Amino acid sequence: MKRLGLVALLVAAHTLVHAGDQAAVGCQSVKLVLDKRVTPRELARFWASGEQATGAPAVLQLQGCNGELLDSMTLEAPLAKLDSALLRGVRSPTVLVTVDLTAPVGSYSGPQTKLVQVEGNRLTYAQARAADGHLQPIVLAQTGKAAWKKVRVGAVDQLLAVRSEPRDGKFTTSYRSYVHGKRGWTVRVRSRPGLWESDGEFPSRRSFP
Repeated sequence: MKRLGLVALLVAAHTLVHAGDQAAVGCQSVKLVLDKRVTPRELARFWASGEQATGAPAVLQLQGCNGELLDSMTLEAPLAKLDSALLRGVRSPTVLVTVDLTAPVGSYSGPQTKLVQVEGNRLTYAQARAADGHLQPIVLAQTGKAAWKKVRVGAVDQLLAVRSEPRDGKFTTSYRSYVHGKRGWTVRVRSRPGLWESDGEFPSRRSFP
């Protein structure tokens, strides 16, 4: 959800927020804004711990060449991180933003990473086209039974994601490859019986379609 007016108010009240990470997009910048109570020390302490941090949800901003606020996104939780490196080989400038959604118990919650694109002075979440032609959000989870990694293929970044879930009383592991091309992002999926857990090694490249 986007709340440009609210973000502008928060930014004006310097006692309420402080800047986090940022990524350069030409003379513009994508900046992560955290509640003042989420200091770097608190971020490191609470990250992926399952403890609930105090503070307002983090906000992602797009700032213009003169520092003006062009657009913003309110994220799902106070704890968030922004990768300052743009993805390589992608038509629209794209950053990775991670929000910590770890619950106190359970192995199916954890930090979630999404791709945020800069398109026409707007911030949008990237989607991938599946084999059936439908678009689906790109959500990269890091949990007890899910993980992902960025890999470089030539001059292009690709994303690999693995996830195990129970199905009909047994575990099935899905392997997803996210690739960017002329039509944008596409996702290929391969599923196999069996359980994968994140305390083991990340699957080899040949496991992915």
